[in-house]
Amino acid sequence: MFQVFNYYSRFQGVRGQLGGLPQWARFVLALFALPGILLLGLSILALLVSILALLLLTAPVYRLLLFVTGSGTPETDQQDAVSTSESPTGRGEPSPGRRHIDVTIIE
Repeated sequence: MFQVFNYYSRFQGVRGQLGGLPQWARFVLALFALPGILLLGLSILALLVSILALLLLTAPVYRLLLFVTGSGTPETDQQDAVSTSESPTGRGEPSPGRRHIDVTIIE
């Protein structure tokens, strides 16, 4: 915990030193920091693009494997979602210890 206070005090010290520089010196420092900031932004963009590529490549393969193995088809996905609320197995048959109760809320 003391390490956090140490880092915070160092940050405040550097911040105070930068604030003490003249305007032209801060501009020169910012000018030299631009390539690093640009590379940081590009690396974040590359990360996002790689995650998108991962999703775009794996989603169709996942759907194909579901269809090939018979675990799920696009036509029965909505039916499975409805029957899952009725049954923990998701196969449409109600579980043995469960019964359906209709509820009406009157305000």
